[in-house]
Amino acid sequence: MSTSDPVPLPRPEVRRLHPYVTGRPAGSEEGSLASNESPFGASPAVAAALQSAVTRLHRYPDPLAGSLRRLLGSRLGIDPESILVGNGSDELVYLLTLAYAAGGGSIVCADPPYRIHDIAARIVGASVTRVPLRDWVHDLDAMARVEADIAFVCNPHNPSATTVSRDELRSFVAASRARLVVVDEAYIDFVDDPAATTLAGEAAGKLVVTRTLSKAYGLAGARVGYLVGSRQIVDYLRRIRPPFSVGTLGQAAAEAAVGDDAHREATRRQVLAGRRRLTDLFEAAGYAVVPSQTNFVLVLTGPDDDLAGRLERRGVSVRPGSALEAPGTVRVTVPSDQGFALLERALLADG
Repeated sequence: MSTSDPVPLPRPEVRRLHPYVTGRPAGSEEGSLASNESPFGASPAVAAALQSAVTRLHRYPDPLAGSLRRLLGSRLGIDPESILVGNGSDELVYLLTLAYAAGGGSIVCADPPYRIHDIAARIVGASVTRVPLRDWVHDLDAMARVEADIAFVCNPHNPSATTVSRDELRSFVAASRARLVVVDEAYIDFVDDPAATTLAGEAAGKLVVTRTLSKAYGLAGARVGYLVGSRQIVDYLRRIRPPFSVGTLGQAAAEAAVGDDAHREATRRQVLAGRRRLTDLFEAAGYAVVPSQTNFVLVLTGPDDDLAGRLERRGVSVRPGSALEAPGTVRVTVPSDQGFALLERALLADG
């Protein structure tokens, strides 16, 4: 072997892929508003759970996170065998596309999409049909007419922060020509009425719901998500899932976080108040903002406005829409009080 030997090329779809670009952190915790992380942290119970779990690191974790699934099942009122835990909900998206769309399959999603839905499909050689949003909201009627192996619907949507109603989703599932409908509920805890919006309790047949503990539970660094679906779909995905994809620390953190309803509700209340304040702040600065049902807002800047760059130079990182396939926008996470002060100073200086 020689260092001059040619490097083998991967499959064409991998070579053509535009990789996911993560949000850039700012120089301070308060100014990092690019990745929709919780500025309010995880439950205090998480630290104690991790300290206890450290003593078990010489053993492999529970491969199916049975204790966490039972806890989630009791919270949601569903059979734990209908739940699959993954290394963040993104891993579950990859598993779904591998199982149902690999080798020439197809998916349909919004345009702009949540990028992992698009990327995961292209990696496994699936074709992607993207249906433009209408007024920043899913066009479910148009999506339902597309024949596909998987239909992905973010509810609330990322990056637009909009929702469709549960009745609209039910009608979509019934009418969709897709073999499988996946509803991504990463931000469901932040909608005005989560119980009246979610389909998690109805996931059966062709419907799968994915969720994450990264947002409302403040566990972005732990990488824990889960899906709810029929036991048959969960069984198929277990066959291809890496056996220990969620480690001991992640499972311990997740159980502690899910068990602390008070912390999650406090986070929710602060986010709902904060997004109104964030919307008012940008509107006062002369920008239009898409009405939000998430822990972020989408600010409409126009194609020539370098708002993201100007804020970054003043210590605030936000997500430029170009990275989200939504040019002419920036996406801004609801900050802490200290983050609001920093952002307001940056906007005033910009003005």
